[in-house]
Amino acid sequence: MVIELLVLPNIYILRKNVRGANIYVIEEDEGITIVDCGFEGSDEGILDFIESLGSSPEDIRYIILTHAHPDHVGSLPELIDVSDATIFIHESDIPLLERFTMLKRDDISNLKPLRGGEVLEILEGLEVIHAPGHTDGSIVLYNREKSFIITGDVLVTDKEGYVTFPKQEYTKDMNREIESVKNLAKLDFEALLPGHGPPITEDAKIKVLNLLKKYVEK
Repeated sequence: MVIELLVLPNIYILRKNVRGANIYVIEEDEGITIVDCGFEGSDEGILDFIESLGSSPEDIRYIILTHAHPDHVGSLPELIDVSDATIFIHESDIPLLERFTMLKRDDISNLKPLRGGEVLEILEGLEVIHAPGHTDGSIVLYNREKSFIITGDVLVTDKEGYVTFPKQEYTKDMNREIESVKNLAKLDFEALLPGHGPPITEDAKIKVLNLLKKYVEK
């Protein structure tokens, strides 16, 4: 049985019966959006949960990839096989996507490369923010009206609920990563939904500012 948690209105996190990064499922009348899809083999857990909502694979309209590491994109080929979803990923991470999924760009008929600055028609407006560092094409999703960010691995949390940077050994350019987090800290948000670790639903921006003060502004 898939264990799910309603993190914010319309947004669920999947962490059981899936492997890898946190997977977020956004449920709207218009259809289902999946943000990241875990390691290979996570598709069964994702689809089981979607069916528990009373939806089907045909209701998946968007799959957004925050970056192309294998723990975030591994089950994409299987999800593509069972849905007609539009796939969003930053253009700079498409080479990584091809490497880790064995898919070629031309194999994904509904691929929509992002550059940053787009506003997707999800939850009344989900802004794409390019936040390079962890990978060249890492993105953050920002909803100004509902005051949350989905950060992928640009920012993660630990077991105690503290915000932290991704591990340096998995991060391409730590200096760019820090600059991206500084830019995120200029936004107004209350909740932070990370790629790893528990979500923070209150005072998330304060915790990000504390992180920068502790590790950067010395």
